[in-house]
Amino acid sequence: MISNTPARHGLMRTLIAVTLLSALSACQKHAETEKPTTDEPIISGDAVHFSANSRLKQRLITAPVISSQENALSLPARIAWDEDHTARISSPIAGRLADVLVHVGTPVKVNQALAHLSSPDMGSAQADVARAKSDLAQAERNHSRNKDLAEAGIIAGKDFEQSQTDLLRSKAEAVRAEVRLRSLGATDAVDQNFTIRSPIAGVLVARNTNPGMEWRPDQATPPLFIVSDPTYLWCWIDAPEQAINSLHKGMPVSLRSGAWPNETFNAQIDFIEDALDPVSHTLKVRAKLRNLSQRLKGEMYVTAQLSNVAKDTLDIPTKAVFLKESTKMVFVKTSEGVYTRKVIAPIASNDEWVTVSNAFNKGDEVVLDGALFLEKLVEESKVPSAQNIAAPTPVPVNQGHHS
Repeated sequence: MISNTPARHGLMRTLIAVTLLSALSACQKHAETEKPTTDEPIISGDAVHFSANSRLKQRLITAPVISSQENALSLPARIAWDEDHTARISSPIAGRLADVLVHVGTPVKVNQALAHLSSPDMGSAQADVARAKSDLAQAERNHSRNKDLAEAGIIAGKDFEQSQTDLLRSKAEAVRAEVRLRSLGATDAVDQNFTIRSPIAGVLVARNTNPGMEWRPDQATPPLFIVSDPTYLWCWIDAPEQAINSLHKGMPVSLRSGAWPNETFNAQIDFIEDALDPVSHTLKVRAKLRNLSQRLKGEMYVTAQLSNVAKDTLDIPTKAVFLKESTKMVFVKTSEGVYTRKVIAPIASNDEWVTVSNAFNKGDEVVLDGALFLEKLVEESKVPSAQNIAAPTPVPVNQGHHS
């Protein structure tokens, strides 16, 4: 039998204390399990609400919206030949290309021969001139002879007048045939040879023919040759509808090309179309530039930067924009811990900035990193979970009463 000693009493007190601590710990763990987490965001429409001490909120990175006056408006553009210094050359008559005298990239002088065309039509025009000259000479001889006979009273006056009319008609036909031949740039020799010449000086930038090719002017085909002065260029800018109020004639434009990333090219707007393109729904704006270095080439894609933009436009970082179907959106910090999804209508964009004209104020913060996470939360909140779908209420079956 164990005696009732102080040691025994101490052991009992220790066991009771351990038991109480275990029970208290279990209760505390149970309470922590039942306590709702403060890290769970609350979704309300397009807004995501985080608590003040949320660890998820700390993962979001934001950046401020800035005024477009601090940036340049960047628009896509394309380099084209200056049509005021370009000639698209074809033959006005049908025939077969006997030879081609120039190649693409060849410098061309004014009136330089580009190709020779063997043309029966040219032969007919040359023969018409020879025949008209012969008829005119014969008419002149007849008129001179009839004049002498009329003065001698040998022939009637009406015969002399008829010879005079025939002379005038022959002169008119000779002039007509000569003018037609000269307009074709051909000689009087009946050789059926037509020379295609350049009306301007420049560089042959395109050739759509080869020796032996048959040519007909009544067919819809590209011009045989294109000669242009590459030191004069046009730049066609695609401007969205929202940027129209930012553009005007005489406005300076800076062009940047991927081929020359460290160089800018100066241009100036000289023409703005009156209607939007029905396909792209953009406004075509033309700028002229000198290309003395000839670094820019025709059909090259460039970026047009315009510094004189509207005062009410703002720029947001491109990284903040995400696409939902065909709509561009961002999440903006509307208050502390609240991030709201907003639709944007970009005026222009480049690799770093997107220019908008509505929905923001300068200094607003948009989410750079974490926007897709917020988008997932908003979309998931709109899909009803299986637990929230109410089970159908059972319909009671009418039971008869026993009498």
